[in-house]
Amino acid sequence: MKKIGYLIPEFPSQTHIWIWREIIHMREWGTPITIFSTRHPDPVTKARHAFAQSAAKETVYLWPQNPIQLLSALGWAMFKHPQGFWRMLKLCFTLKLDARPVWRETLPLGLVAPFLAYTAMKHNIQHFHSHSCSRSAVLAMLVKQLVGIPFSLTLNANIEWWGGAMEQKFSDAEFTISTIDWLLTQIRTDYPKLARDKALLGRVGVDTTKWYPAQVQQKSSDSPFKILTVARLHFSKGHDTLIKSINLLLADQRKVELKLVGSGPDEDSLKALVQDLGLTDVVTFTGSLSEDQIIDLMRQSDVFALASHAEPLGVVYMEAMAMGVPTIGTNAGGVTEIITHQQDGLLVPPHDEIALKEAIACLMDDPQLRQQLSQQGRKTGTFQPRELSK
Repeated sequence: MKKIGYLIPEFPSQTHIWIWREIIHMREWGTPITIFSTRHPDPVTKARHAFAQSAAKETVYLWPQNPIQLLSALGWAMFKHPQGFWRMLKLCFTLKLDARPVWRETLPLGLVAPFLAYTAMKHNIQHFHSHSCSRSAVLAMLVKQLVGIPFSLTLNANIEWWGGAMEQKFSDAEFTISTIDWLLTQIRTDYPKLARDKALLGRVGVDTTKWYPAQVQQKSSDSPFKILTVARLHFSKGHDTLIKSINLLLADQRKVELKLVGSGPDEDSLKALVQDLGLTDVVTFTGSLSEDQIIDLMRQSDVFALASHAEPLGVVYMEAMAMGVPTIGTNAGGVTEIITHQQDGLLVPPHDEIALKEAIACLMDDPQLRQQLSQQGRKTGTFQPRELSK
């Protein structure tokens, strides 16, 4: 069995739970994995999950690094692998990244790459897998030029987000795993010369033995309808739309409450919106929570809603559906690859607080529909890929 090095930027961050699941299951199948990360996550994005502390202890961090070790690795690369060193240096100046000048982006990575290569060879790493198509992918390319270790990529968001040189990255990789149908189609359309087996579909999954519904409990008619959302507090997640929909529900004399789980750059502006609308008694900001805490909140919730403007896929939708929580998403991005409208969830247009309000009200008024979406959503939460067109 090959020893695999996983390259993950700023690991473990709060959103890395799905990558950790992947690592766990790979190890259960007998694959030896060593985790490498560019640097520690910052305090805001650092994972609150139970695995975070032990995962950080086993991770090899590339930066900041002892200058003596960096210089030692650089000398090792120059004298032990001179041809590879010059190939690596050439790539630093010829890679077609969006950044200008390119060398300002690549040369710092060229300083770290020898340390990564040296450490990888000490660990007998035979293949790298980068969970980013940005700097981590460039690092993997530089290491391949230096010492010949092949690599693969995961692509889980828009191609234009990853800093350019995408055709070079895809071509140099052994293969690229797209987690989303529409991204796989885009790769094959935009890069027709790329061999078909160089781009593959690999779905993100949810551990349904952990994410499962609670026993149904009788709900008091006086209890508020509990709405939950889990995502970074960022403009793209549409939290403002959800908050405005709550305001509309209250105007219709609907008894609701909303919990927003997550942290991010828009926290102050969202709290100001809640204050301006007079919703402080019904909208709660919890901050980032652990996986177990989120599971507990989902079991207490009547509906999960996330109004993202264009989610590439949306693992949290799958988590909610696996929990049997009736789920509302937007018909934008990759969400439609998860939710089939009125079959296992509801879809509304992004930026549309009226449509979102009506979807929530529909679920409040129709317990049979809630039960249907709960049951069918649980089945979809196991997530069998839909058939790709030939």
